[in-house]
Amino acid sequence: MPYAAMLIGYVEEFTVLTLTLALLQAALANTAGVTVQDATSSLQGKAQCVSFNWVSDDKNSPRAAISVPIKINGRIVPLQLDTGSDATVLYGQVADHAGWASHGRKSFRATSLMIGSTLIDRPEIYVARDMEEDARLVGTLGLPELMGRITVIDYPRQRFCLFSEADLPSPLRSVTYVRADLRHSKFFVPVAVDAFRSDAVIFDTGSSLMPLTVDLAAWKKMTSLTDVEQAPTAIKGSAWGKSVTMSGALAAGTMMVGKLSLGKQTVFTDGNQPTAYADWPFRADGVLGNASLWDGVVIVDLTAKIRFGFIQ
Repeated sequence: MPYAAMLIGYVEEFTVLTLTLALLQAALANTAGVTVQDATSSLQGKAQCVSFNWVSDDKNSPRAAISVPIKINGRIVPLQLDTGSDATVLYGQVADHAGWASHGRKSFRATSLMIGSTLIDRPEIYVARDMEEDARLVGTLGLPELMGRITVIDYPRQRFCLFSEADLPSPLRSVTYVRADLRHSKFFVPVAVDAFRSDAVIFDTGSSLMPLTVDLAAWKKMTSLTDVEQAPTAIKGSAWGKSVTMSGALAAGTMMVGKLSLGKQTVFTDGNQPTAYADWPFRADGVLGNASLWDGVVIVDLTAKIRFGFIQ
């Protein structure tokens, strides 16, 4: 090859490499530069967002549940945001009194369900007449109604948003995402704490007060404790009408969700059900709750990408 042609080829390759590196550096800088303030500001005034309220429990925990105003058939009802639930449910006699479900029916198909300006057409809603309703929460908003869209939970500003992929604010497209998985109507994220590494941890906003919940054997390894009686923290409450006591202790190592560091977190377990997750009919190793994420913005992408993002 003539020298001049070789020189031109090297210049072209160098130019392409330079442009590639510049684009990569710009992308990395953009990702690193997205702050919580950037994220929350990008959500301000968005019609797809609604303000949520924290609901306290009878133990005076101020952030026991997230209450989101949902419009069903034109009527606004407060539902608990529960990404761990595989159904949207109304408690007690709410559906009966509204005339949405005939007596004895276990479910009904709503004409519409709206979260802000986002319309979910004719979703199936289940009725749990044996569960108690109150003015703060009359049901549960489950994962099915979030499918095909991108959920944003702005914890600091108490905002809940449901976007189509095209409408996601620009700053939220540039954050660091972790590949997640959707199976058995659950949203799984990869979690690691020291030797514990699993891609089968469920992101569950219904588990609000507990950063991470696992079976007893994994809990012992993370905390270096030998028995739940040694746990410095205990949370007593109920889950779907059943009383539970969760024992918590600080993990020795840093908790990671993919490459996202959440720092050292308190890990919980149910000593009365030491193999609660191992006994599930499908693989599940634990639950990631709200408590480790309270200071940031979470993005749950349930479009074809299936991914999890967190800005802190």
